[in-house]
Amino acid sequence: MLFRYVIILLFFLVKIPIGFAQNNSIIGQVVNGQSALPGVTIKTLDGKWSTKSELDGTFRLSGLTVGKHSLQFSYIGYPTIQREVELSSSSNTMDLGTVQFAEQRGEDLEEVLIRGTMASTQAKALNIQKTSSAIMNVIASDVIGKLPDRNAAEAVQRIQGVSIERDHGEGRYASVRGTPLQWNSTLINGNRMPTSEGTSDNTSGSRTSPLDIFPSEMIEFVQVSKAITPDMEGDAIGGSINFITRTAPTHKIFKVNAAGGYNGQAQKEIYSGSFLYGDHFFNKKLGFVIGASYWKRNWATDNVESIYNLDDFSMERFELRDYKGVRTTYGVNAGLEYNFSPSHKLYFRGLMTDFQDQETAFEHTLDINKSSMSQRRREGLIGIGLTGGELGGNHDLFQDKVNLKWKASTYQTDMETRRPDGSTNAKPTYKMAVFSSKVDYANLANDGKMYLDLDAPSGYTGTTFRKFLPQFKTAITDKDLRISQLIEMQLQSFERDRIAEADVKYQVASWLSIKAGGKYKSKYLRRGNPMDIYINTALKTTVADLEQEKYNYNGGFLNETGVDYASVQLPGINLRQLDGLLEDNYLKEGKFYHLKRDDSSPDSAPSFYSGTENVWASYGMFEGKITDQIQLVGGVRYEHTDLAYNGNEVISKKVDGKDVFEINPVRNTSSFGAFLPMVHLKYQPIEPMNIRLAYTRTFARANFSDLNPTESVNLIFTPPVITRGNINLKPTFANNFDLMTEYFFQDIGVASFGAFYKGLSNVIYSSQTFQTIDGVQHRVVQPENSEKGWLAGFEAGISKRMSFLPGFWKGFGVDVNYTFTTSEMNVPRYEVDAQGKVQVEIAKEALPSQSKHLFNTALFYENDKFMARLAGNYKGAALALVQGNPENYRWYGANFTVDFSANYKINKKVNLFLELNNLNNAAMQYYHGDQRRLEQLEYYSQRGLIGINYQIF
Repeated sequence: MLFRYVIILLFFLVKIPIGFAQNNSIIGQVVNGQSALPGVTIKTLDGKWSTKSELDGTFRLSGLTVGKHSLQFSYIGYPTIQREVELSSSSNTMDLGTVQFAEQRGEDLEEVLIRGTMASTQAKALNIQKTSSAIMNVIASDVIGKLPDRNAAEAVQRIQGVSIERDHGEGRYASVRGTPLQWNSTLINGNRMPTSEGTSDNTSGSRTSPLDIFPSEMIEFVQVSKAITPDMEGDAIGGSINFITRTAPTHKIFKVNAAGGYNGQAQKEIYSGSFLYGDHFFNKKLGFVIGASYWKRNWATDNVESIYNLDDFSMERFELRDYKGVRTTYGVNAGLEYNFSPSHKLYFRGLMTDFQDQETAFEHTLDINKSSMSQRRREGLIGIGLTGGELGGNHDLFQDKVNLKWKASTYQTDMETRRPDGSTNAKPTYKMAVFSSKVDYANLANDGKMYLDLDAPSGYTGTTFRKFLPQFKTAITDKDLRISQLIEMQLQSFERDRIAEADVKYQVASWLSIKAGGKYKSKYLRRGNPMDIYINTALKTTVADLEQEKYNYNGGFLNETGVDYASVQLPGINLRQLDGLLEDNYLKEGKFYHLKRDDSSPDSAPSFYSGTENVWASYGMFEGKITDQIQLVGGVRYEHTDLAYNGNEVISKKVDGKDVFEINPVRNTSSFGAFLPMVHLKYQPIEPMNIRLAYTRTFARANFSDLNPTESVNLIFTPPVITRGNINLKPTFANNFDLMTEYFFQDIGVASFGAFYKGLSNVIYSSQTFQTIDGVQHRVVQPENSEKGWLAGFEAGISKRMSFLPGFWKGFGVDVNYTFTTSEMNVPRYEVDAQGKVQVEIAKEALPSQSKHLFNTALFYENDKFMARLAGNYKGAALALVQGNPENYRWYGANFTVDFSANYKINKKVNLFLELNNLNNAAMQYYHGDQRRLEQLEYYSQRGLIGINYQIF
């Protein structure tokens, strides 16, 4: 035993070459009907040689001695297969061809194991999880298709320890174990997905990938790695979510899908459709697959928001927002592979997706402090395109002693503002028109302010947020709302990755393999959001003078609160009129003061920047089978990153007593390295059980916006504020310790328990200092590295069929998992005293966006023809924004949604399916310090689809 440890250590320290005792190999592919089986355990009866099948079902068992061998093929949900083979000295490689796991009864098993509409694909996922070297959860394509999830984010939320953030009721961003979004790595076939500019404060300029642009139909497997191995990208503190796209099937396949549905909030339709076609030619040497999907859905959101005074919690502003929109997602993906021989294969994968959201909003803002009211009408169409592909090869060399894998790939995202469908205005801009009026508010306290009941001063009776409604002393009509502002803006974001990589694996002995590889990635990105603002200086045009429509024109508004908002909801201009207001002839005839916000404007130039990031990564690792029950995986990864960012520096000067701004280009460069040791210990006390221990070091690069080298000066504040990026930021590092225990049921299920701890360093925070420039004190805000923290927790789950029950009842099953996470980070609080000096206090707070409690539950029933699944997803409260003292922190409120899906198999080719989302009409909530002091409340109602799957062959 000790000898094996010594050999492994010597190999990596002094690189002693170790030769092959035997060169004989057995190859083949394991399938079930027309489907490849990944994660099959293949081993000799004496246990000396073992391997596992790849994602395409292929396997290679190397280093065997000449003579007879008994091979065992083990797979969850099937009886074990045994094959007798004999290797002669004249043949180095024996091709077993196709090894078929048939759907059959096993005499040693009580019933058919592979039964039900989801069982076979669940078996695939669990076998990958069981045989993986990393701590990993997996879901497979057919399981995704039978869940009520239409995009990639909603598919992964069912995985233990994964939570999502939503946009207008649809999943958009994913997080593993409650870590901040940018600490999670989203991958396409093992390479990090390029991002596009976020539209909310917590994702703008970040490395977070929006997953709603990725149709779930394009996914073959999703691998969520919670403790990575050295051959995976190291930029993954929370974990990595790897979307594996489809490749060539084992047999000819052609299937189509069509569905229609309804959105209850919009009271309009939803449509979706997809097809998948694949085949083989030239004696199965050439295989291909092509698929496409289309999903168009109407959506709507009823939203009410508020802003509170940070000192007395009085209501400063109250907003009613009625959103309507149409989202369209389509995608095309293709896979091609050519097998020159059992030892050489070339492949290609390509994809193109397009997501566009045509959004309209009708808003009323009641500005209580300013005794005013404004109405805003807006419309825009935002598009995000993702395109890319990869060409690679898999080669067994030197009489099958060495396996070489290589790949060259490129992926890019492009976010842009497009011209909305039906718009008469040719300009592709996001359009807004604002109308305003003075208002005398009636329900004020003696101090002239409004309060909720929990903050109400003596002698004033407030109300709850859900019943809150400002009242006017004198009624306001559409004739009082005068045009005040017109806005046109564009969202522009582009990011492109070009990658080359190679991996070499050398099977030293039956119990030891070594692997090394390298990767080069070149990233280019640019950001900028130009805007034109037209401020009314003399026009007396009112809403009453223009074409109008009612505020709650479809489906009512926020019926869930029971409040009648009619008294503050005035009719507004329609979308055709909005187009007309922003035509050039109107803008020229009217009296508007034009403000242009682009890279030539002092207050917006800093937001325009571009950058390059070049990453060189290399790793070395080993996989050693210490005993039949113990596997050790260890190694080191190193990533070196060179950064170069270009931006605009805004300098303010005093000329003849006036403030004059000068804009100069600026370029900053930086570099850093990340040394990432990792070790995994996997102990299998009995065949269906894994006990895993892991230490990994991972990191997270700074957000793009933090690296932006620009500087801007805001003279509105006293003292003036200088905002800077910081090209010298170092990545945040984490030392991760993981324990995971898994027990796999033969009737396709798993019970698991894990614990984890992450020690954090170089956490990036917003630093504030004071500098005197030209005799004037300035407050300087920029991101810095300093603060430390930690995150810890545990997770537990069980997925179990009730196969031990009699008759009808054995079709039931449960799928439940729970994750508890707690964290602590040193957060600086800044306060300015009476003398203008900054007082800094270090407080300990939870990490932003980290929920303590995540919970998934499902009750399902399935048999050979029918499947039904009722699922619940819970995400606990999470800190969203640190501002001032804890009573002013912004929190994301707890959320629990209930979904339902069903599938009925008419025959071997045709299935009917039903998907229902948000059955309980769960609200999205943010609150200010106290859960009763809501800042945002949104409702989306229910939505659903019914459709048909037809597998032609």
